[in-house]
Amino acid sequence: MKRYLRDLFAEAAAEELRLPRWLLHLYLTLLEPPLGKTIRLDLLRSVLRGYSVRGERWLDVGCGIGDLTLRLAACGARVVGIERDARRVERAAAVATRAGLHQARFLAADVCRLTELELGSFDGVCCLAVLEHIVDDLALLRQIAAVLRPGGLLVLQVPSARRKVLPAAEQEDGHVRPGYALSEIYALLEASGFRVVRNDSRDPLNLMYCWSLCAWLLAGLCASCRLRGPCFALFGPLFLPLIRLSSRCIRRTGSELALLAVRC
Repeated sequence: MKRYLRDLFAEAAAEELRLPRWLLHLYLTLLEPPLGKTIRLDLLRSVLRGYSVRGERWLDVGCGIGDLTLRLAACGARVVGIERDARRVERAAAVATRAGLHQARFLAADVCRLTELELGSFDGVCCLAVLEHIVDDLALLRQIAAVLRPGGLLVLQVPSARRKVLPAAEQEDGHVRPGYALSEIYALLEASGFRVVRNDSRDPLNLMYCWSLCAWLLAGLCASCRLRGPCFALFGPLFLPLIRLSSRCIRRTGSELALLAVRC
């Protein structure tokens, strides 16, 4: 893992989970997650295979701690990352400056008011693990289409409606729906002016559910909600290889979906 990504994840986890930085750096040095985001990054690489973002202008909608924004910038794209949490934006911008990734820009803003930000036109947009948090998902997709040039790309990642969930975890994560059927997301994209050119999925055995359940149970035994994140990380080296192996061997829709779509 690149030094700037390790610093970003360690700083975010130290602040949000209140864990020692040395322990986080050790974890991220020995194991290459980035924790639960690894499956989403696998999907991103899959749907974007053979495509280069170098020299293009990209938007990362709901960029979270900013790791994907920095990855795209390191690949030569000029990237704008949008996130509501001002502290996350401040932290990501500082890491980008230290790493010399000056083509990465971060804004603290509401993605549901995307067209009001007057950001101009983009060659591509990433929207990973965001749509399930948005009440009016069609409106957001139409705003994304409005900021994309004709022929521009949208990389969309959402949970599948086939997955098993922990209701308490869904509520804590702020999901307004558990997921999407593939036909449903195709219809939403078509209604917002996109044509799907590629799709992929991961986790056909719903091992993400088992992973989350183990983390919640262990944190419950310790009587500490704060330990859910660390417990999730603890089980990562067990579940990540199993999810990757099952995804390669079993060709059916899994718990995580990704689509590459072109703006018509």
